[in-house]
Amino acid sequence: MPRSCPVRRRHLSALVAALALVVAVMALPPASAVFTSTTTNPTSTLSADRLQPPSGLTATQSCSTATIAHVGSSTSTGVGSLVLQAPPGTSPGDLLVAQVSNKGGGTAALTAPAGWTSIRRDTAQRPDGVPQVTSALFWRVAVTGEPSSATFTTTSTVDMVGGIATYRGVSTVDPVNASGSRTGTGTTATTPSVNTTTAATMLVDFTGKWQDDLPAPAGTQQRWRFTSGASTAHFGVSAGDVAFAGTGATPTRNAASSTTYSSEWLAQTIALRPASQQPAAILNWTATPSSWATGYKGERVAGGVVYGPTTVPCGTTTASDSGLVNGTTYTYRVWAYRGSWESEVVSTSLTTSC
Repeated sequence: MPRSCPVRRRHLSALVAALALVVAVMALPPASAVFTSTTTNPTSTLSADRLQPPSGLTATQSCSTATIAHVGSSTSTGVGSLVLQAPPGTSPGDLLVAQVSNKGGGTAALTAPAGWTSIRRDTAQRPDGVPQVTSALFWRVAVTGEPSSATFTTTSTVDMVGGIATYRGVSTVDPVNASGSRTGTGTTATTPSVNTTTAATMLVDFTGKWQDDLPAPAGTQQRWRFTSGASTAHFGVSAGDVAFAGTGATPTRNAASSTTYSSEWLAQTIALRPASQQPAAILNWTATPSSWATGYKGERVAGGVVYGPTTVPCGTTTASDSGLVNGTTYTYRVWAYRGSWESEVVSTSLTTSC
């Protein structure tokens, strides 16, 4: 009997150790609880950890235009020919606009120097059809090494008078958006209304009047006003300009004589087209619902070439892309990211046509 206790004690020690092991295993947390504690995902679902993409991506075109500005003017008179100096400050790419007026009608051929393009030529005549004064308008884009003067000639030895105005910020491809003329008899000349199809034009009004000189039409900035001479057979011209913001029909303007002399007059108006700058794209989207995203990445694709990606911070829902080319289709892709995590990509396309 004395030898059996130790045996029982050894068996009891083994039983106690086995029970302790069972208790330790039972104390371990279940597998789902471990996943929850490491992913902060209470429902143990992967869907809540998916980075959601932005939505509603759109791309709209923005066409900025240059502001047309007057640079300088020059004037002159002549007989049979008219020599006009290039206005001071003229630079390559500027637009030169010339008014060349002569006594009588427009039957005598008028020759312009090389590089000058005719806009229009109009004549004011008496009720019996006798022409009194003619005014012709021309344009030219200044080049490097621009000639210091331009000589206009007619096939008749008639009095001539005119001027050149330089404008900056005008289209060098198609500078004249619209033109018109109007004639009459009296003390006041009224400019025509022209229909512009391009916003932000510059209206340039010209007048010519037999035996009188009119101021530039009301509301314009006068660029010149003078006569062909002091004889009773003289005539006068003037020019003025004003910016026109919108498109559509332009208002008429009056140029009232400072005398009571009623005679034949003409008024001409041209609308100068502003130079279009390169089109740009404005991107807008709705933010990702995943508030823990770091930001967005975006890229542009054109002609199979990928540009980017570039990044913007979270909270940004608009971006711009400049330096585009007219007539090109661009595809834009935007997605959300956090570190190496990225959402699905949303995309949209835009074809530029400024």
